[in-house]
Amino acid sequence: MPADFELGGIYLPPIAQVFLLALPLFLVLDALLRRAGVLAYAWHPALFQGALYAVTCAVLVLLMGAIS
Repeated sequence: MPADFELGGIYLPPIAQVFLLALPLFLVLDALLRRAGVLAYAWHPALFQGALYAVTCAVLVLLMGAIS
């Protein structure tokens, strides 16, 4: 597991690092899925987006665990 990261005197635990790294990835995926029209098939688009962000975070956690 990666160590805490200091940013301007503020310590970020690994989970906060994952949340920050997942945000740009989520925004790119969301834009691609919107352009492809996938959200038109979602029952509740906001829930779909929340689940997509959660999956993005989970994948990054798994990748961080596999690397270290």
